[in-house]
Amino acid sequence: MKRLVSFSLFSLQETYGDRRALELARECGADAVDFSLEYGTNDYRNKDCVYAQGDAAVRQYYEDIKRYADSLGIIIGQTHGKLPGFRNIKEEDDALVENTRLDCIATAALGAPVCVVHNATSIFFGANPDPALMHKMSFDMFSRIVPHAAAAGVKIATETFGDAVKFNACDFFGNIDEFEKAYAAVKAVDALRDHFTACVDTGHSNKAMRYGNPKPGDVIRRLGKEVTVLHLNDNDTFTDQHKLPMTGTIDWNDIFDALDEIGYNGIYNMELRLVHFGRDFQVETAAFAVKLMRYLLRERYGA
Repeated sequence: MKRLVSFSLFSLQETYGDRRALELARECGADAVDFSLEYGTNDYRNKDCVYAQGDAAVRQYYEDIKRYADSLGIIIGQTHGKLPGFRNIKEEDDALVENTRLDCIATAALGAPVCVVHNATSIFFGANPDPALMHKMSFDMFSRIVPHAAAAGVKIATETFGDAVKFNACDFFGNIDEFEKAYAAVKAVDALRDHFTACVDTGHSNKAMRYGNPKPGDVIRRLGKEVTVLHLNDNDTFTDQHKLPMTGTIDWNDIFDALDEIGYNGIYNMELRLVHFGRDFQVETAAFAVKLMRYLLRERYGA
């Protein structure tokens, strides 16, 4: 089985635009990309962007991008939608739902099966947020956006969280118990469960470990087959560095062990801070990341 290597395209899209970013991903040797719908001006309230031009324009633009990716031999394995999640501000929460509806249309047009979105975060609510409020926001958010994913024929993935840095506390849904409760509440709804899935962000889970949560490999084991997409990255447990694998504190043998144990057969996607060494070294950083991941996979699986 060929194991596909991917990285998140965000900063290359931001610097070079969508098409050139895809070309650079191909030149870096990637099989696939995590295509960002978050960067720049993708907000229907911005009259100058394609999201303000209606569903047909969004569909047409991203179908054209898909054709270009196909011509390059690049798979768009997943997309990343809007940040942040619900904030208990009606105007902003309603806008998130509409923008995510458009993200789902774009995701389908790109041929990607999954759009990753962030849940509500306690960064906006302090170190000890009201659990009932956090769970209500989470359920309200996903119960409103997942039907749009179903209509588009794609899935929404919620990703694991880490810490709320400015409060020196775990993010509410960085607590794996709370994450699982919120996830189970959505999956319990018949109309939602088939279009809702999980993304493990290894770096986020590595930071949450400081607050008594399991190591990233064990987060993968706990979520099991619900994990269908990945944000692989490393850090020092204190900062969301989004570093290359093997350059932080994560036990990568354990990550691969855990993925094997749950029968993971998806894309090995890295979500990296490509500007770590400066904006002029983004392409070199991406190329080395692809080379490194291929080496790790070859050493482990011989292919």
